[in-house]
Amino acid sequence: MQAESLQLLQAIDDGVAGVFEGVQARTFAAGEELVAEGASLDRLLLVSSGVCRVSWQGLPESQRPCLGPGSVIGDVSLLLGGVTRARIVALESVDCLELPKASLEEVTRSNPALALRIYRALASINAQRLIQQTHHLGLLQSPPFAEPKHLNARVGQSIRQFKDAAAAFEADLRRTQRNPDLLVALKEAFRGVVLVVHEVFPALSGAEPALDCASLQILRTELLPYLLLTRSAERMYRKPRGYAGDFLTIDWMYADEPGGAGELGVELDRCFLDEPAAQAVRNRRGLLREELQRSLDLCAERPLRVTSLACGPAAEIFDLLQDPQLASQLELTLVDVDQQALDHVRARLDREQIEQHLPLPIRLERRNLLHLCIGRQRLELKPQHLMYSIGLIDYFDDRIVTRLQAWIHQSLVSGGRSILGNFHPDNSTRGLMDQLLDWRLIHRDQADMERLAQAAGFAPGATEMRLEPAGVNLFAISTRG
Repeated sequence: MQAESLQLLQAIDDGVAGVFEGVQARTFAAGEELVAEGASLDRLLLVSSGVCRVSWQGLPESQRPCLGPGSVIGDVSLLLGGVTRARIVALESVDCLELPKASLEEVTRSNPALALRIYRALASINAQRLIQQTHHLGLLQSPPFAEPKHLNARVGQSIRQFKDAAAAFEADLRRTQRNPDLLVALKEAFRGVVLVVHEVFPALSGAEPALDCASLQILRTELLPYLLLTRSAERMYRKPRGYAGDFLTIDWMYADEPGGAGELGVELDRCFLDEPAAQAVRNRRGLLREELQRSLDLCAERPLRVTSLACGPAAEIFDLLQDPQLASQLELTLVDVDQQALDHVRARLDREQIEQHLPLPIRLERRNLLHLCIGRQRLELKPQHLMYSIGLIDYFDDRIVTRLQAWIHQSLVSGGRSILGNFHPDNSTRGLMDQLLDWRLIHRDQADMERLAQAAGFAPGATEMRLEPAGVNLFAISTRG
């Protein structure tokens, strides 16, 4: 999920109703232009779902970025005036909210303080884009690697150890008799780099701009070529669905099967999949399976109504549905912003013929939960016994999480449960995620999750906490009174 529209909505906050009074929903078909280069644009577009491609004159095709859910389009024209500077085309069906320029101009006249927050958010969005584009396009010149004043000594030493281990492993591939110790050394060196990066560079909130300094430029220059040999980390960095942690990346983590370019790429992917953050993603699948079973034990009503928000590949649902007796007791709604994720789930349901064991077909709904919780989209649900999301709220700040969790609270039956997962600050993979892969999340601890649950309407003492075995993913399990 791109954080751009999140930043804008956080800035608007209690002025959402007024600013969005004239908003319209719009769908663009695959191949249709959202924005023509050189055109006049009288609106902002907030991408709800789907992926589009950006291009402009002189930009090579290989460097054209993708925009996914949460992207803001038209802000440069709004800030600078004149005509648009890029062409944006839908790669698939794209849903947007159109915010007329006239609405923002009216806010400027009637509420200068709110207008200031909005324009500061737009400036922050563009500053972050500039940093990201210079990283991806290599426009910043890094100081010489050997210049000690620019490179933290511990970082430099760990990089050299890792590169030496990778070179030794690569050379060993040509030998008839392989040395297993070199693979062990490669894994240890990879883990060493991850730990040093985590310790040396301060962790950031997912809402803050990424750090940029000479040491980080060197770090990316030295390590990204290796990470791009992997399958999982490469996809996170490239973001072909417009955001990190898409359904296919998560599905690969669940499968725990490394891939990549050549044997070195595969082994480096193995190193990445062995990181605590990736282990935590796999572990949460089992935790959710336990909590789904627990909901069945706690509630006598059948079918048990369950909604998964930001479902991704829904692996934990398929785990549960392998038991026909359990499957027959469920009424399931799976919600995701990404149509490809829903198509992936539908194809697996059809392939495994699981729905024949259910009282009703599984309901798949394409929704942007950010727009849902501010009232710009709707999802009709019967009161639910269990609603959960295991990979979403760590993209959102506290105000948005509170709105989403309050909506969940209202959607539950008395005694119904909410389960929300969030990365915990004790995540030693965080430096790699933040500084190299641009997968920046808001990490929260137990006190944070308790505070958010109470702010959303859950009573004090109604929330219990669980950590999966790696201690990296924290789950707040709240019961409605």
